[in-house]
Amino acid sequence: MRQSCKEIMDKLLATNYIDAKLKDLTYDHKSLTVELKYGDLKGNKNDYIVIFKGCFSVSFNTWLEGMIGTVPNNPDDLDFFLHNVEVEEIEVNGIQLYKCSLTIPMMDCQITCVSIEINYPY
Repeated sequence: MRQSCKEIMDKLLATNYIDAKLKDLTYDHKSLTVELKYGDLKGNKNDYIVIFKGCFSVSFNTWLEGMIGTVPNNPDDLDFFLHNVEVEEIEVNGIQLYKCSLTIPMMDCQITCVSIEINYPY
């Protein structure tokens, strides 16, 4: 049974993602999957993993406006923190999809996918 946006948002809010450190954000074009990992600032014990499956559209854009200092050599030189996640239901050519917008300062992230799975720490 397909989850409603409210159910997904309730589960996401229960993970306390607001101001959580972004640990990993990857897109696998072969499996059409995006994996978002966030959580514990000091280790990996309390990390959450959100898997977006059947992705039809994925967009990650980073920017440096307002940054002070030197330009980072690679993404690991900067820490990113989640501020907001919005999930809405859309229909494209009769297919029910989720349109997800992630608010991460200094990064725009938009994902359109078939399903969303939230994996909790053990």
